Amino acid sequence: MKKELCIDAVLTPADVQSADLNNICIVVDVLRASSTIVTLLSKGCRRVYTVETISDACSLAQSKGLLLVGERNGIKVDGFDYGNSPFELEGFEPDGREAVLTTTNGTKAVQKVSAAPEVLIGCFLNAKACCMMALELSHRHDTGINIICAGEKGRFVLDDAFCTGYLVAVLAEMADFNGTKVKLSDAAQAAGKLYRSYPDIRSGFLDSYSGQRLMEINSAEDLTACGKIDITEVVPVLYEKSPCLFIDSERRS
Repeated sequence: MKKELCIDAVLTPADVQSADLNNICIVVDVLRASSTIVTLLSKGCRRVYTVETISDACSLAQSKGLLLVGERNGIKVDGFDYGNSPFELEGFEPDGREAVLTTTNGTKAVQKVSAAPEVLIGCFLNAKACCMMALELSHRHDTGINIICAGEKGRFVLDDAFCTGYLVAVLAEMADFNGTKVKLSDAAQAAGKLYRSYPDIRSGFLDSYSGQRLMEINSAEDLTACGKIDITEVVPVLYEKSPCLFIDSERRS
């Protein structure tokens, strides 16, 4: 009989407890940082650094010759190469260059859990591959799995919890298929019920503050770009912690 697998959802970064850092962590900022990191790596960018501040991003980019990617309050930072936009990156060709990303919420959430045994980036784009990797790592490290919502300036947002609910369902289904008993926390159950309450992904996005903000700044294309399911098998995994550096899990292995 396999050991019971505990799956938890941490609905804001402020809710992260020290015990959570003993588990495999999946960071979700579906609109849009996690979707952007996945897109950058899937387009052939070999490394993506994540930093909290614009000044740190600029310094790192200058010292390493990196592309500057990021936003503040949804708007591309002046002088940056790209905004935090999977849609904008659809024609992206890295030409051997790597990138540094700074965002209002997602990159701060990464820093918050960087001490965990493994940190992955998850979203709809890589849901199946990310969940499969998380299950493999949880077995290897003998830990549970925590899904960390980036939120909005420290507060709960619907879109991250909505995406988390989908990831919870995928994880539970995969674990069950492998004969592993699953225990869902109350927060994980709530996220799952939230996801199932919507007829489709776009509806969930449009009900959220983040989705409404994207509509306000004429970035509606990102709602579609971030809402595609399983279009890549790329799973960003934290490779170095200072500064935080993500590579595709396949490159690490």
